[in-house]
Amino acid sequence: MTTLRAITLLLLFMVATTECKKCAFEAIFNFGDSNTDTGGFWAAFPAQAPPHGMTYFNKPVGRATDGRVVVDFLAQALHLPFLSPYLQSIGSDYKHGANFATLASTVRLPQTSLFVTGVSPFSLEIQLRQMKEFKVKVDELPRKGKSNLPSPNIFGKSLYTFYIGQNDFTGNLARLGISGVKEFLPQVVSQIANTIKETNIFLLQCPSIR
Repeated sequence: MTTLRAITLLLLFMVATTECKKCAFEAIFNFGDSNTDTGGFWAAFPAQAPPHGMTYFNKPVGRATDGRVVVDFLAQALHLPFLSPYLQSIGSDYKHGANFATLASTVRLPQTSLFVTGVSPFSLEIQLRQMKEFKVKVDELPRKGKSNLPSPNIFGKSLYTFYIGQNDFTGNLARLGISGVKEFLPQVVSQIANTIKETNIFLLQCPSIR
């Protein structure tokens, strides 16, 4: 996981430190956990207090850090606004994408309660369902007077990012052990891959990837 995270951060850093002249994304749709949550968890379970947000926003803004998260830097590099959380109903603007990530999310559907283990109920599968519902609403609702929604044709012009998986292991490491983790890893990777395929088929109408 450390190697995968290092590679992911390196790729994002490369994007954030170049001009991205060939990047013409009009929106970002993000799936993930605390590393990219821009307020989804705290919109669902309000309880955030300082020092969250103190070094950049000067107040708590739903991020599990005192400043910005990875997807904030990516949005800035692409000259896009910060992503509004899907779960935040007030003050959100989805014209340039939406963020489905929440703190403590897992790839696999959790088998326990948030209040028992601290694992978010918004797993990757739930986030994908939210994305599908979001697209249905964008396609159905008339855009007149709906200035906070994107154009229905934006989904094929957007960047889709995934940063999730660490909580599947940190919460189960003691129980699984090293051998168990080796068996569990392919299941997590497979579900991420299937989610990406389903995103291609449902959102972008791409042929099935085999």
